[in-house]
Amino acid sequence: MTEPKDIALEALEKMRAERGNDALFPSDEIWNYATSEVPSTRRPGAIGWLHRNGYIARTGKMRHAASQARAGSMTPEYRLVFPGAPLATAQPIEALCGSFEDACEDILRVAPGSALRFVSALLSKRFLILTGLAGSGKTKLAQGFSRWIARREVSADPFLPDSTIVGAQTEYKVVSANDGVIVFLNEKGALVPLPRVIIEEWADYIEEHQVPESIGVLELRNLVEPTSKYTEYLHRVQSIYKPAAFILVAARRAKQEALCVEVLPVGADWTGNENVLGYPNGLNTSDYVTKPALEIILHAIDHPDSPHFLILDEMNMSHVERYFADVLSIIESDEGLELYAGDMQKPETWRQTAGTKRIPPKLKQLPQNLFIIGTVNVDETTYMFSPKVLDRANVIEFRMEAGELGSFLSNPAKPDLSKLDGKGASFGKAFVEAAKSAVDVPTDVKPAYEAEMLLLFKALQAHGAEFGYRTAHEAARFIHFYKLLGNHPDGDVTLFNKAFDCVIFQKLLPKLHGSRAKLGPLLKVLWFLCVTPHKFDAVAKEDRDKQIENILTEAKESKADPSKDGLKGAPYPLSAEKIYRMWRLLRDNGFASFAEA
Repeated sequence: MTEPKDIALEALEKMRAERGNDALFPSDEIWNYATSEVPSTRRPGAIGWLHRNGYIARTGKMRHAASQARAGSMTPEYRLVFPGAPLATAQPIEALCGSFEDACEDILRVAPGSALRFVSALLSKRFLILTGLAGSGKTKLAQGFSRWIARREVSADPFLPDSTIVGAQTEYKVVSANDGVIVFLNEKGALVPLPRVIIEEWADYIEEHQVPESIGVLELRNLVEPTSKYTEYLHRVQSIYKPAAFILVAARRAKQEALCVEVLPVGADWTGNENVLGYPNGLNTSDYVTKPALEIILHAIDHPDSPHFLILDEMNMSHVERYFADVLSIIESDEGLELYAGDMQKPETWRQTAGTKRIPPKLKQLPQNLFIIGTVNVDETTYMFSPKVLDRANVIEFRMEAGELGSFLSNPAKPDLSKLDGKGASFGKAFVEAAKSAVDVPTDVKPAYEAEMLLLFKALQAHGAEFGYRTAHEAARFIHFYKLLGNHPDGDVTLFNKAFDCVIFQKLLPKLHGSRAKLGPLLKVLWFLCVTPHKFDAVAKEDRDKQIENILTEAKESKADPSKDGLKGAPYPLSAEKIYRMWRLLRDNGFASFAEA
């Protein structure tokens, strides 16, 4: 029997022959060219195979489905990829979630909507906590996405301190290097600081024009200088620019394995930050004992355009505040973190690891291309998170339905994540840029966002559980990316309820805990707000505030307890269902928190 992927590939080639290489289409249109019938349940896997193996790619846009069964529904748009063509070096961020879902077909089970929520949360805040049922796929999703988007290889840096550059007449030693300046020491003991961008310009010219290394120094300078974006005077140290540029070209070609993903099991004995940041060797003043977490931080600093992922598995096996407090602090402050006493201006005095890598005395800030994901299980051997930790993260809960388990049992298999390695690396730079970008809530849903945030702030404030500026800012970022990655066009306000439901669930509810007397009244108010449709139609601030007060009064006066029957038609069903589960725990045990065993 012919495999669905082979039928899909044959159909795709027929489409290419009939419509040309510029064809744009929804995925279901491929089956119009198929010569054999493929069951609908097996079609997504075949489309995922085509995407994963480079035959098609998402454009980041949506269009109407082609099949009669799905007429009128919107579905991702695809384009053909030329056979044998090199992979694109950059992909539009709008196509990221769909491309990841396609890549996961037949490899990793990704629930509908979970990729959008996961990626939007990471881009809105670079610290994400995954909680829920043990064995429900939390760590696998974190590993799968990070391995998919992370680069597998990076160029080696030839300008590490103590490296030697041999020129035509003299030898130079690298004293220090950063993104801006590389300081060389010549044989006479004089320091020669050179801009890295000029060396890169020379290397770019050599690569583009295939310049042989036998070329004379002055001849090469006279070729590069007229094409430069910088003043000619910066090119006058040609005797070192030439060897440095050729060494950089060689380094670009000599790839090394990238350290972009680190899965770190947290131990119950982690009582200090040395398990994350390492420590200076007390027996040798020139040595530093490094740790995997610090190594990936330093690797992220050296490769700022590539996303890096630190996955802390079983993050609450020890008190997070004890081993991770310093990192939590610099996530927010962007201030430096001292590793040991030393002089930042004298790299030659920095301590070294066993692998002879120099460790700076201070981290200037946590690199903006580092994303931290913690997975959490709750039982008698683990610890609860403090509000300080929860306030700095998005929290996504994983649960399973009977249907999902039934689907797995029909074809039980351990996911082979190696098939995802580097397949989404062309999204890496756009992913990092998006995480660093300053964004705000989309204009078309901003009035609703402001009104709902004020409504929930006042509801929580009445019970001493209000949120601050950080939560409001991150909620706005989440809604922005939810719209962008979900391919919602401008003017589409239907996205708001789904996006804001996620905001309530992962930013507001996680910090709630307490006894029945303390938590019960608040849960009833929040339940009412999540299940009762309400629309803010007032334009003037005074009228809007009056609407908020009226809704809060109704919520306080409502006598209804959270119930499963009340979920139907709720504007925020995810949050309402979670509140119902917390209410049930509160009723049965007299105490409840967001995390469940």
